[in-house]
Amino acid sequence: MRRATLLLCLLLTASAQADVFRLLDDPRDAAQARVDIIRQAKHEIDALYFLARNDRITMAALALMRDAKRRGVPCVRMIVDANFQHIPRAVLAHLSDEGVLVRVYHPLTLRHPSWIFRRMHEKVVVADSARYITGGRNLAESYFGLAKRNYIDRDVYVEGSSAIDADRHFDELWESAEVTALDVSVSPREKAKASAILDDAVCRLEQTGIIDAANHDWSSAEVDTVEFLHDPLPDQDEPRLVVRLADAIANAKSEIVIESPYLVPTGGVLALLRRKVAEGVRVRIVTNSLRSSDGLLPYVGYLKYRRRMRRAGIELHEFKGPDMLHAKSMVIDGRRAFIGSYNVDPRSENLNAEAMSVTDDDACAQELLASIDAHARNSWAVGAIEKRIRPSTASRMRAWLLRLLLPVYERQL
Repeated sequence: MRRATLLLCLLLTASAQADVFRLLDDPRDAAQARVDIIRQAKHEIDALYFLARNDRITMAALALMRDAKRRGVPCVRMIVDANFQHIPRAVLAHLSDEGVLVRVYHPLTLRHPSWIFRRMHEKVVVADSARYITGGRNLAESYFGLAKRNYIDRDVYVEGSSAIDADRHFDELWESAEVTALDVSVSPREKAKASAILDDAVCRLEQTGIIDAANHDWSSAEVDTVEFLHDPLPDQDEPRLVVRLADAIANAKSEIVIESPYLVPTGGVLALLRRKVAEGVRVRIVTNSLRSSDGLLPYVGYLKYRRRMRRAGIELHEFKGPDMLHAKSMVIDGRRAFIGSYNVDPRSENLNAEAMSVTDDDACAQELLASIDAHARNSWAVGAIEKRIRPSTASRMRAWLLRLLLPVYERQL
């Protein structure tokens, strides 16, 4: 009843307030915004992640969620993809004792062998059905500038009625057969050690300077409306996210700008982009080079289509690095901005669960374009006469060998 009353109040007041759509390019902003919405939450915190490492970022996030539960937030929940969940068992057991509920998406089981290929790729944190953060960043130090080699990524902070949609999506997933509760049992001594690790986690992260104890307000960059888009659950008769994105591209009149770290277009996507170029629409894409890619497999998949895209008139820019591009965004006609977890590849199109946030707002779209353009300036333009930093012979040989095997694994990219 309390949750229903909260949702009703939010729905009644949403129409009187402008939504907020604020880009989080800087890793410190992205970390601090997550800290703040958890600390400011009063009723509910829901977190949905593809990857959670056993490192300072993940431990601090879990400590903040535990502390929220301790101060009286009634519902604190988390879902992590089972294949990429690296939280220590003792920490999970301690969180369970504290009332922080954790479930995993598609654990390996003989009952559902296909689950190994269908992963939860969304990254969403929702607080009080009123605000959320979504984008490309996982829970790991390399997504927040704390590793030797980091991901260049992007999130968006959103306030408004679309947060209700994001939270409803989490609820449906939480209650579905796609997720499983974790049953962990460890000794009281191990739990005590885990508690001590979380007790110190936030202070350790504050010492790095990436977060602070201040109470920040992220509610700038007001827009008219924001939509939260996501893939449906298997038992829901709704179109996949790719259909909504394809519709947006099909309706473009002047320009399509895409940033995708993994670029392996399916036949349908390539045909759509080719058609838009033929209609006079400029198509620009920023992706990784071999030097900046975090894996050879997706890069080899991209190589298969690079020449076809260039021949179709698509402008390609390959990020120089040295860090790895991981931002997933799109701008249509300089006014419609998309930010989320979706890559232009077969896995995002057909297998993974993905989410994006979208707004029709000139100022936000131009800010996003400026961010993408900054990455494009640190890129090689495919087809341009420009000296490249040549990859090692070993890297090029591995890429050549993997390309021979591409027909076997391309649909899994």
